[in-house]
Amino acid sequence: MNATRHLMLPAIVAFLIATIGCDRPERVRHNQLFAEAEATRDARTRRAQPDYLPELAAAGLGTYAREDPLADSFSIERAAAFMDGVAVSWGERFGCVTCHTNGFYLTLPASLFSHRTGYQQVQEDARTFIRSWPSVEDAQEEDTYLEDTYVVATGAFLAISELQRGDELSAVTIEALDRAWALQEPEGHWPNWVASNWPPFESDYHFGVTLMAIVGGIAPDSYMETTAARQGMARIRRYLAENETKHVHHRGMMLWAARHVDGLVTEEQRRFWVEELRGLQRDDGGWASGDLGVWRQGDGSESNPWVNVESDGYGTGFVMFVLMQSGVSASDPAIQRGIEWLVTHQRSRGYWWTQSLKNVTNTANFLTHAGTTFALKALEAAGVTDSD
Repeated sequence: MNATRHLMLPAIVAFLIATIGCDRPERVRHNQLFAEAEATRDARTRRAQPDYLPELAAAGLGTYAREDPLADSFSIERAAAFMDGVAVSWGERFGCVTCHTNGFYLTLPASLFSHRTGYQQVQEDARTFIRSWPSVEDAQEEDTYLEDTYVVATGAFLAISELQRGDELSAVTIEALDRAWALQEPEGHWPNWVASNWPPFESDYHFGVTLMAIVGGIAPDSYMETTAARQGMARIRRYLAENETKHVHHRGMMLWAARHVDGLVTEEQRRFWVEELRGLQRDDGGWASGDLGVWRQGDGSESNPWVNVESDGYGTGFVMFVLMQSGVSASDPAIQRGIEWLVTHQRSRGYWWTQSLKNVTNTANFLTHAGTTFALKALEAAGVTDSD
């Protein structure tokens, strides 16, 4: 598809960028279109074509609603099959890697997913996406504002996927990671990370930094001793030391990263942040994504309401997972109450409902995908199986 064809479909492309966070890889090359979309994303989202969400639903990619029925019985296999379907469908439909769907899917436990055909296909889709990128020189000339997000997230997710399977880093993954380090600012962050009030992944720089910190902590010395990786991790340490965490979600990501990176978090910070997360557990045993940050709906302006606060899949799964990463036992009463919430709140299609924190009109609530991923990660970490 060429640039002329893109310009004939500006409303559809702008909606994809604003609502989904990525588009087919060749579109990354067209800076003029992206700049226009960035400047007008909120206005175009409000007048997006009404038939688009049913089209996504027909492709198995949403939409999800609070009213969706609960499952009659709990099933890890049903959740795994659901995630296989949406992750594969995303790659086939959009050709990219995005945090909320096929990106975090790649971090699912190898013990549950490494043998699954869908998982292997999503890995290869990520490698194909990386191979489709323009050269570093062309990308710099075009100065695309999505460059950092694509490179950092895709490289990090694929690296985590390969390493937790016990594989070596593939050549294409090393290429992506090296490119990510080259895009990093001296201060340690990635300046073109998409920050468009789509929390918790696309609202500020911190998420991308901690995601790469996790990679730095689990990658083999043979890679981390390269000049690019060694200097990149030094910059990450400096950024995280000099930039105070603003949200609970930041601190949760720090706890996860600290599991793998020595000295990233002090013992005092670990204890305080663990208790902070414990204190956010709700009366029903779950946790709320809306409690993990100070975020407003829509474009984030003060005229918009605060995000909703209710127990959901992402809040519960994420908090349980990072608590266990930071040393909390699966037998801890808080984790056991969280398990009970997950077991009783799975939806009939296999997922755990999570509303988009932006909560704009015509949003498919794709955070449900990440919520289901973290629910599975938490359950696996706690040793829960279908038979429990």
